[in-house]
Amino acid sequence: MSRHEIPPRWMEAVRQHVRDTRGEERDHLLVYDFTGTSVRLAFEDGSYAFFRDAFCLRDEALREVAVFTEHCGYYFLGSEGLEVEVLDTVRLDVPVEEEYEMADG
Repeated sequence: MSRHEIPPRWMEAVRQHVRDTRGEERDHLLVYDFTGTSVRLAFEDGSYAFFRDAFCLRDEALREVAVFTEHCGYYFLGSEGLEVEVLDTVRLDVPVEEEYEMADG
C-alpha cells in the first residue's frame, strides 16, 4: 500500500468527510481538501508530530485516528493514549513592497 492510498476500512469516512466539507461525491482527495488546517498528535511518552495542510478523522469503532496530509502521506494510528489537536492554518501573505516598507520602517 502506498503512503497516499486510502485503506478500504477508511473509504466511507473519507467519502463522508468530502461530502461534509466540499459538498462533493468522490472517493479520492484533491489538493484543496488539505488546506485550512494542521494536525498535532501528542503521544503518551511526550513526543509529538505536527502536520501542516492536513486533516484528521477518528473512528471509535476501529479505535483509530487517520491523518491525511497533502505532502507526507496518510497515517493510521491507534487512538488509545493519543491526543489530537486540529488547528486552523493562518497564512500571512504580505506583498513584497510591504515587506520592504516594514523593514525600512
